[in-house]
Amino acid sequence: MLVLLFVAAVAATAFFLYSLSLWRSNRNLLKFFRRVAELADVVEDSPPSYVLERLRKKLKMLEEELSRAQRSRENILTLLDNISDPILFVEEDGTVTFANAAAQKITRSEPIARKIYEIVEEYYLIEMFEETVSAWQAQEAEIVMYVNDEKRYYACKMIPVILPGGERRIIIVMRDVTKEHELNELRRQFVSNVSHELRTPLTSIHGYAETLLSDPDMDVETRKRFLTIIENESARMSRLINDLLDLERMESGEARFEFKETNLCMVLNYVLSIVEPLAKEYGVEVSAQCDDVTVWADQDRMVQMILNLVDNAIKYTSLKEIGEKKVRIRITKEGDRAKIEVSDTGPGIPREALSRLFDRFYRVDKGRSRKMGGSGLGLSIVKSIVDRHGGEITVSSEIGVGTTFTVRLPIKREVET
Repeated sequence: MLVLLFVAAVAATAFFLYSLSLWRSNRNLLKFFRRVAELADVVEDSPPSYVLERLRKKLKMLEEELSRAQRSRENILTLLDNISDPILFVEEDGTVTFANAAAQKITRSEPIARKIYEIVEEYYLIEMFEETVSAWQAQEAEIVMYVNDEKRYYACKMIPVILPGGERRIIIVMRDVTKEHELNELRRQFVSNVSHELRTPLTSIHGYAETLLSDPDMDVETRKRFLTIIENESARMSRLINDLLDLERMESGEARFEFKETNLCMVLNYVLSIVEPLAKEYGVEVSAQCDDVTVWADQDRMVQMILNLVDNAIKYTSLKEIGEKKVRIRITKEGDRAKIEVSDTGPGIPREALSRLFDRFYRVDKGRSRKMGGSGLGLSIVKSIVDRHGGEITVSSEIGVGTTFTVRLPIKREVET
């Protein structure tokens, strides 16, 4: 009997414990389903299958939103990377959190998570950053940086920003203004050169005219000589102004070019007839060789181009004190291009001057060039004509041996009229 009672008590205790465990499990399960229903935005007593289906749809919607957000982030990063101006996001302590592709090109490698002073060497930029953080006001200034050993100018702007979460960032935007600096420098040089080129003939004209007016009894020969000088200087000014206007029209695209089938041999023969008296005067032997080549070009501009090259060659060759004085023009066909070579046996051009030959007013020997009456624009005009015809011009030279200008022009019609 006692054994039966003991067994019964044990069984009752086990049943009680099982029931308690089941009740607790059911209660936890109910809590779980209530939470799921809340997440699924449905009422608590909804069928489990309905709750699970709604939850699945909501999870799918959240995945799509997350995917869109990720794509949006990637799109923004792509847009920032394709901006040509360097852009950096920097924390208050100087840690770089973002640098677009342009910024990475002008900073040290792997700028992300490094301090701003570790990735750039420009002291003033670091100083600007510190002032921006300290005053928490935007800073703007122009800085100079050396990128791949090349001097570059940047208009730098630093903008302090407080993010929605309270975090602080500094946005650094750097606009490359190197070209503007170069253009301003060219403009200053141009004004200076034009002023200088005009000042010399104007001074001569003014001086001789004043002398003529102050001396009415001047002898005929002296008067004639002074008037000749005035006439020559006036002509020099006219050439300069005409060349400037011509060059400006060509470079701006306003000059009208009449393209047609142009035989270069006919052009060359016309040029030779013009320079023959000059070559005899300077004691320079001119020879020419021309294959029958026809190009699509403006005939008058071809005359102007070849005439400028040949005229320069004759004048500079005449400066040679000893040795032969020869100029050779050779026109041949080279594939689908016409090749025009003008070679001389003149004094040659220093290597360091070759890259600037086609610049406005650039002269290798300024004193001699002015004595020969040049405006300093001839080769600039030649270069503009060649460019307008879709061609290219190169120059090679050796001191004491001579210089060769080579022009290559497309034979077929490649230039719009």
